Amino acid sequence: MKYYIIFFVFLISHFSFGQVPYEQTNFQAPLGIDLVLAGNFAEMRSNHFHTGLDIKTNGREGYKIYAIDSGYISRINVSHYGYGNAIYITHPNGYTSVYAHLSTFPKEVLDYIRKKQYSKQSETIQVYPGPNELKVKKGEVFAFSGNSGSSTAPHLHFEIRETATENPVNPLLFNFDIKDDIQPKLLDIKVYPLEGGYINGKKSEYNMDLKGSSGNYAREYDAPVSFKGKIGLAINAIDYLNGAGNQCGIYTVELYVDEKLKFKQKLEKLDFSTNRYINTHSDYLEYRLKKQSYHKSFVSKNNKLKIYEVIEDKGRIFFDDTLVHNFKYIVKDVYGNTSTISFKMKSEGLSGEENEVLSGENVLDATSNNVVQQDGFEANLPRNTIYDDLKYEYKTEHLSNAHAPLHHFHNDHIPVQQYFVLKLKTVNVPKGAEDKALIVEMSSNKRQAYAKGGKYNDGWMETEVKSFGNYTVKIDSIAPSVVPINISEGKNMASQNDIQFKISDNLSGIDTYDAYVDDKWILSYYNTRKGTLTIPFDEYNVVSKGNHKLKIIVKDERKNVTEVSYNFVR
Repeated sequence: MKYYIIFFVFLISHFSFGQVPYEQTNFQAPLGIDLVLAGNFAEMRSNHFHTGLDIKTNGREGYKIYAIDSGYISRINVSHYGYGNAIYITHPNGYTSVYAHLSTFPKEVLDYIRKKQYSKQSETIQVYPGPNELKVKKGEVFAFSGNSGSSTAPHLHFEIRETATENPVNPLLFNFDIKDDIQPKLLDIKVYPLEGGYINGKKSEYNMDLKGSSGNYAREYDAPVSFKGKIGLAINAIDYLNGAGNQCGIYTVELYVDEKLKFKQKLEKLDFSTNRYINTHSDYLEYRLKKQSYHKSFVSKNNKLKIYEVIEDKGRIFFDDTLVHNFKYIVKDVYGNTSTISFKMKSEGLSGEENEVLSGENVLDATSNNVVQQDGFEANLPRNTIYDDLKYEYKTEHLSNAHAPLHHFHNDHIPVQQYFVLKLKTVNVPKGAEDKALIVEMSSNKRQAYAKGGKYNDGWMETEVKSFGNYTVKIDSIAPSVVPINISEGKNMASQNDIQFKISDNLSGIDTYDAYVDDKWILSYYNTRKGTLTIPFDEYNVVSKGNHKLKIIVKDERKNVTEVSYNFVR
């Protein structure tokens, strides 16, 4: 009997968690047009690697989206940000496909979404249909392309994930008909002094400009580069695919030193829980300020990415000799198109400073909990909040129209991996206005305030933030603005397809919005880009002929409320 039980458990495990090898899948294309990419998998983005493909839709919305295989819709997101309108389809082969920035849906799917929105009385929803609710067949149209969420132009963001782990996998490994015979482009190599290292006698970074094309590259200038102690390298590399001029990401990087493989990275799959570690894998400032895609061939003290297949000595390069050494980078895209660069560097031996560590006051340890306390300021950083040990800077200054000094806690040129708790002591918060106070981050020119929320307790404001920067406390006691666009008191709206308002907030931001017709909740749509709130007249928002009363209630994050009402005729 136990043999049958073991076999049954094996079958359950196999069909629930097993996945078919990439090359054995038979996915069809998600669009019925040529697949031309505006972005690819693991391309560098702000604070993350791109987790899918951005497929062009000829600058317009409304293309049919096809299920790449049979399965069921297992998740639906409707959001103003991020993926916008997104659908997830779970397939029986161990993969889940994701389709984002959608515009609308066929009736069966739309009916399901509208029912959930009315049930939750919310435009934005996240729901998880069961295996028998919204089944789809391979090639079935279940959505239409769009420009929703944080999209900046019409396109389809498309992902393939492992169902069991939710880790996104490079979709170009699944034999879609996407053409690419172009070798990666190598722009330059950066050399970093590490832990007491020197480059050409200096403790500063050095850039090697490159020349070449068609996969073959060399240094632009042959001036010798010498190093002493520990150094690290990074290569600035991008890729192009046929049919578009968009810069895309590479797949593998190999670094050889004296013909020995020292380092290899492979961007086959990613993990959302570690994706923000791109900020230490890349040259953070080069990408942030110049959009340059440097891939480091060494790792920081706190780097949990699992993209490294070979990494000796954490990528540190050092010799105790005074010889010339041979270096070679090999960079490939997912289709095997290859570019190489060989160069030489001369060792000047060890520096004697290899074991030096940061010491003294104002030092944060990357792998420890850190508490920073100053007059009227406290920051609690869990371990692994920063990537390397850091000697931080701190100062304050007076800021008018604020309820705390402006606290300069290091600067936002140094990235942070996770949220940390920030506490600021308030000054002259009016009695009764405590719940309107919030922590804000000020821009470097002190003209722009970015709301970070927070709670007031015994004279202190506390919130969580995810960056170093300039923080103070302000008060938001101003209710949101709600301005009618196409309605007025008593107006006949029979010829109108919808009712529109312009809504905005001065500081903490729009939090909730609700529309009621004759005291009954009705679905409304908030366009964050245009700042418009729209109540359509359609089969889901049925408004009968006759006299009606419309009420709009808009709240900001500090719970300031604006309510407007209009009588209208339909």
